[in-house]
Amino acid sequence: MKKQCLSDEYLSGCGFQKGFVQEKEGKLKLPAKGGEGIFVSQTYDSGERQTQWNRIVLDISYNAVFHAYVWLFDDRREGEKADAIVDMEERFDYIKERAQYDSNYRDQLLYGHDEGMGRYAKIAVKITPEGENEVVFKGYAMSFPKESFVAYLPVIYRNNLQLERFLAVYQNIYLELEEKIDALAKELDYECCSYKQVVRLAEWMGWGELADRVDERTLRELLREGISLAGRKGTCGYYTRLAEILWNQKAIMLEEPDRRRATVLIKGRPKDGWEACLEWMKRTAPIGVSIDFVFLHRTDRLDGQYFLDVTACLSRYESELCEGGVCIDSLKLL
Repeated sequence: MKKQCLSDEYLSGCGFQKGFVQEKEGKLKLPAKGGEGIFVSQTYDSGERQTQWNRIVLDISYNAVFHAYVWLFDDRREGEKADAIVDMEERFDYIKERAQYDSNYRDQLLYGHDEGMGRYAKIAVKITPEGENEVVFKGYAMSFPKESFVAYLPVIYRNNLQLERFLAVYQNIYLELEEKIDALAKELDYECCSYKQVVRLAEWMGWGELADRVDERTLRELLREGISLAGRKGTCGYYTRLAEILWNQKAIMLEEPDRRRATVLIKGRPKDGWEACLEWMKRTAPIGVSIDFVFLHRTDRLDGQYFLDVTACLSRYESELCEGGVCIDSLKLL
């Protein structure tokens, strides 16, 4: 028995479906003009008989026509009978006939019905596309026990279903804001937040264009060093470290201050998609400064500044001058 609904991330593991196409993230897709889709959940256990459940929220794209049914019961064997039905349409009809709550709203209260209580819960949803776009069913959230702002009012106002439903509108708005505030720390944690949020954080740091050019691991690595890197924008250390993160290879920089030019040498071979990152890196150079990026293991580099081939190498420079000799400020490749 499930005691927690994880449908927002693992919808495909929360029940059984027919007619949908299952995505890797767990969400279900229904092709446009592809008929109807049926989803029947596993059994949820509140742990206590005659539980008054609170609400169910469905995350379904708005180009869909749907109907959701919620069945609450105390006898576990009733749920086992439903699970024993192999045909999905028959299982859906079985739950539909016994459901105390049915609605075509995405947010539905689960109290107020005289018989609408029970330890166990099952939901059944039927969805059909409306229009020419595919329908996405991301998941749902169920909560218990019943929550009502009426409990904060004087006793004379309690046990008033009409007042409870009126306050439920404001209650939902408040609780959703409270939930978002509670989840803010997780949303800002680049280690455990969703990939969508990782992209958003990268945009905040000025790396939004890189989101479509690098993989998730690289984006998280950028954010891991984000504050340190952001404070060094335009410096040698910024471009060498950025190159190391993007291409996962060691990099060094050769400067030519008199010509306002620099070259980042990357000790490795270029990987797939490196041109897109290279173009972005060049565009972020300070005004009036030219920065070039060279992969040392490429054997086709030949231009006005450098010649690199399998016979070329960079070695450590060792001066034969005595201690009183002339200092060499910089070493240039000719």
